[in-house]
Amino acid sequence: METINENSQEKNTLTQPKKSKKGLYITLLITALLAISVGIYWNINKNNNDDALPADAAAYNPVDQIFSVSEYDQIPENYKMFVYNFMDVNKFLDGTYFLTKIPDRAKSVYAFGDFTDDDNDDDDMAVLFEHNDFKSSMLVIFNHKGEVLFVKKYENELPTINSFKVGSKIYENEAKLTPATCGGLIIKTDYRKEALVYDKKTKKFNLNYQYTEDEIKSMNEPEEYYEEDYSEEPVDNTPEESIINSINEDSN
Repeated sequence: METINENSQEKNTLTQPKKSKKGLYITLLITALLAISVGIYWNINKNNNDDALPADAAAYNPVDQIFSVSEYDQIPENYKMFVYNFMDVNKFLDGTYFLTKIPDRAKSVYAFGDFTDDDNDDDDMAVLFEHNDFKSSMLVIFNHKGEVLFVKKYENELPTINSFKVGSKIYENEAKLTPATCGGLIIKTDYRKEALVYDKKTKKFNLNYQYTEDEIKSMNEPEEYYEEDYSEEPVDNTPEESIINSINEDSN
């Protein structure tokens, strides 16, 4: 009897009951209805969301918002990303610093060149950011990898920049035009012009004042000395004895 019971238990365990086809049809129908309902709900939500968004929301690009005027179109996308990442990391995307939106000024706030003479074919990039006080700025130089090489803030100044190549004639260390030892930047403010040049010996950037033609002319002119006009008081050479006699005569 134990053997029969064991065999029966094993048979009942292995044998699966036949499923009713009617139940299968009902399951498929319910699944299809659910799928249709989900699809309808998704389409309605999508349409509602699309209506709620601006017409140009799909084209929104945070990088393009920084480079907002056409004068920046010539900047390669990878350099634009360098600028965006710098602003993002330093929390400047809140408007603390920005790139000018004035087209006439925009073409003079960025420049490309070999600013460190690193024998690399890819240019470095210099950018002038404007502070939200609209009167101060910050100069930043990136290399071709997006690494920051130089930062200088200008309080109450909004300079412009342009690049020059190695060998260009500039004033460097003396009031005499000499070939630049490295490519660099000319930085102009309302009051002065400077050349920013990298010194490979000291491994740092130096600012060199650029003299005006009038200043050089003035330095080369011979100095003139002017004697002051003055009158000397007459000297009385009368002997002391005569003076005494004169006094005695007057007293008599």
